[in-house]
Amino acid sequence: MAMALRGPCPLLFLTLVLLAAGLAQIIRPPDSYRKFVREHVDFPKSRPPKGQSYCDHIMRLLSQNMGVCKLTHTFIHAHASRLRTICTNGGRCNQYNECDSNAAYPVTTCWLGSPPRPPSCVYRGVPQICRIRVTCNWGLPVRFIRVDE
Repeated sequence: MAMALRGPCPLLFLTLVLLAAGLAQIIRPPDSYRKFVREHVDFPKSRPPKGQSYCDHIMRLLSQNMGVCKLTHTFIHAHASRLRTICTNGGRCNQYNECDSNAAYPVTTCWLGSPPRPPSCVYRGVPQICRIRVTCNWGLPVRFIRVDE
């Protein structure tokens, strides 16, 4: 026979558990932020294997399971904590939560350089230092929009 807990302790315990669960949801970055970091942040900048270009290497890692050649993609070579500031005091945001960075960041934009032939996609890349635009949610970048030259 199960024994029921008595007194105010079970209610207090349940309240604390629910409060902790709610705070964990607030504190934990949203999945879209983690996806943004996984797909767009390459810091420190990866070094490709000998004989392979940066873009060929990094795009292969990005699209391993896609089965298609992605036309273009931009990688930001800055620590994710620096990019978070774009959504707060380090950027200017419009009414759609699209925020332009105040600072310039090192980036590499990779373009498909030949007709797509998965899995052997050939890319060329252009490194630059420029401001970027991202979409922010809950004070975190969740989508890369473009580089601002």
